[in-house]
Amino acid sequence: MPFTDSEIRALKVGEKMKDFSAGPGLRIRLEPAKKGGGKSFYGYMYFPPGGGGKKVWVCIGPYGKGPGKWTLKDARDEWVRIRTWSQETGKDPRELKKEERAVVVEQQKTPTLERAATEFLERSHLKRTTLKDYRNMLFDQIIPKFGAETPIKNLAWDAKQPDGKTGRQAILDFRKKIEGRGSKIASEKMLGVMRGVFAYSIDQAWMNEPNPAQSSRFSKAQHKPQPNPSLDWDQLPKFFDDLERNDPNAALVILLAVKILVMTFLRVGSLTPAKWDEFDFKKEIWTIPADRMKTGKSHKVPLTAPIKDVLNRLHTFTGETDYVFFSPRGREYQHVHRDSLNAHLKKMGYKGLTTAHGFRHLALTAGQEVLKVDHEIIQRQMAHSFGDKIRGYYDKSQMLTERKDFMIAWCDALVEQGLIT
Repeated sequence: MPFTDSEIRALKVGEKMKDFSAGPGLRIRLEPAKKGGGKSFYGYMYFPPGGGGKKVWVCIGPYGKGPGKWTLKDARDEWVRIRTWSQETGKDPRELKKEERAVVVEQQKTPTLERAATEFLERSHLKRTTLKDYRNMLFDQIIPKFGAETPIKNLAWDAKQPDGKTGRQAILDFRKKIEGRGSKIASEKMLGVMRGVFAYSIDQAWMNEPNPAQSSRFSKAQHKPQPNPSLDWDQLPKFFDDLERNDPNAALVILLAVKILVMTFLRVGSLTPAKWDEFDFKKEIWTIPADRMKTGKSHKVPLTAPIKDVLNRLHTFTGETDYVFFSPRGREYQHVHRDSLNAHLKKMGYKGLTTAHGFRHLALTAGQEVLKVDHEIIQRQMAHSFGDKIRGYYDKSQMLTERKDFMIAWCDALVEQGLIT
């Protein structure tokens, strides 16, 4: 009868080597005391199979728990794997270990997907938010799909995959799977990130051209961009009533963040990480650092009386922290998550009616139609790049005076529409 695990543990070292059954074709050997008295698993089978085969021994490894050791169950499973491989391939069972060691050595010499991705991120001059998005896509989806230790060259355009497809086909299949979940934009972003990693790998001579993630009119997701919905000016009174009623029972910091959003029409990624040290209340200016702006340049927001009123209410709750929109429940950040404002708008019943980004459309439209302000002033306050490259190079005017006048008129008009500060 094969030994059980408890019986193997109880084996005593002797002067001679001992050998016991541990399962079908599996033995546990106990070395003599003079050789250390170790316990190791060995499998045996006749190879080649048939009457003329010889008994071949394969070392599984030492008995025990922990790195490099084998429990009884694991040793039995490993021997079944080796024996099955030998029967299916017709190869000597001892060759499997040799082939696997050769693969490990080759992988150590050949850069892996994980290494290529890490170096690509380190050498990419990306904004902090973009870098974070790229890292999440790579390490949460792309690398788990293709394997961190996969040699990057194995994903080359014509490199054969285990299922017989090429690297190019594997990449496109992955993109189609993401698109099939209803994430067409995400699938294009994912393809773009992979394209960057592969371009870096090609530059390093780690893989051959062409880039397996290159885009074409045939490989692009069939997506038509949809504009962000936005409210009309005459819908604001009801919106502000709904905001004050707070049927979703949101935290006060969320409600006040929405009010700042409407008055400043900033992108949520620029708004929610706001810190108190960015505000100069004497000069009535909020300076948003460049790494939070899409343009890559710092941006100034004139502080009107209604904006300062809401900030003063926020300071009562979060003034002792670094963040204006501090969130004690934040897991990834110490501030309100950028998705929280859109989530609240949906809970208010405004899904399909407006998004956080929609207030930028409202400001540009109503600013011109209702307040009769020149579109250039509004767009500068929105931090849009204005004019051609030559003009942008020479024109350093920020039009702060005109922008402040617009912001005062804008916030006063919102209060007239029902905004409570």
